[in-house]
Amino acid sequence: MNILYYVTSHGFGHAVRTAAICNCFNPGVNVTFRTAVPEHFFKEELTVPFKVLPAEFDCGCIQSDGVTVDIEKTLTTYAQIAARNDKRVQDEVALCKELGADCIVSDITPFAFQVAHLAGIPSVAVANFTWYDIYSHYTENYPWFIPELNRMKQQYGMTNALLSLEPSIEMEYFGSKQTIPVVGRKGVCRREEICKLYGIKQEKHLGLIYTGNFGLDTVLWHKLELFSDWEFLGVYPLKGNPANFHLIRKADCAYQNLSASVDVIICKLGYGVLSESFLNGVPLIFLPRSDFAEYPVLEKEVLAKKQGCKLESEDFFTLKWHDALKKALLLKPNCTEITNFGAQMCAAEIEKVARKQIQNHSCSQ
Repeated sequence: MNILYYVTSHGFGHAVRTAAICNCFNPGVNVTFRTAVPEHFFKEELTVPFKVLPAEFDCGCIQSDGVTVDIEKTLTTYAQIAARNDKRVQDEVALCKELGADCIVSDITPFAFQVAHLAGIPSVAVANFTWYDIYSHYTENYPWFIPELNRMKQQYGMTNALLSLEPSIEMEYFGSKQTIPVVGRKGVCRREEICKLYGIKQEKHLGLIYTGNFGLDTVLWHKLELFSDWEFLGVYPLKGNPANFHLIRKADCAYQNLSASVDVIICKLGYGVLSESFLNGVPLIFLPRSDFAEYPVLEKEVLAKKQGCKLESEDFFTLKWHDALKKALLLKPNCTEITNFGAQMCAAEIEKVARKQIQNHSCSQ
């Protein structure tokens, strides 16, 4: 069974949940990724065989930092990539046939569904939002993009099925939709080992700071040292190198284990960090995000489940965190997802689509 998996390279959140799904495939499933996500990421995350054929078919959102979108540059860049896609669509169709793809999966590259449609291969969308949802909010000020937006909607409509990851945007333009519980990585608490390795006193509170690979360099990170009862961890360096911040290597501790080992996750809110918060039962402190249609849905879910608290941007960036940290310590989120059932469901549904394609192909010969 051959799965061709297109993954947007906007950040690593889409690739994280892709890896969680692929790790649930049964033996004998061959996965090939079409993405600009670096191969080393998949080597760190995957426990199953795979191949990466590097390519870029969308641009996501082009950002100046973790929460600020350069809208004009995003739309201009996407339009350029879409024009390039037009010229290579038949080459991509030929590649799919050469690889013997039984199913094409995309999170959330729209071009992939056009390729699948032209190749006569069933396709599955894995998403809690799409670029159509995000870009729709931008066309009021950039009406020249509307034809491209409509075309994107048409491409998404070509898929056979949507696996809608909760919490999600409605995405009514997909013909067939199945609701899937949260998909992410469930970690193991390694608190004692982390404290020993990095010389942290056991009585200190631990906060995991997630800035994303776009960074949040304008935050006054040096003020972390004001929180004497706290030690902070992260996988991206912070400007000013505060003394109570520890840069963690993945080789020392997998990120999902960091999530499971701390008292609170401090972050810009996205699906990946929300899923790990839910799966590991750790509260969030998050900052608002504008110009991104996914955000209100995620915020509503976090607040409804009492999973975390929001800091206004000014307070977040100036590190007025004292009250939020105290409040977070009082939150006791329920870790309702004992196993990563959402990822297992996605893997099973993708295999079902591919298996049906194999059977149909055998019957036609």
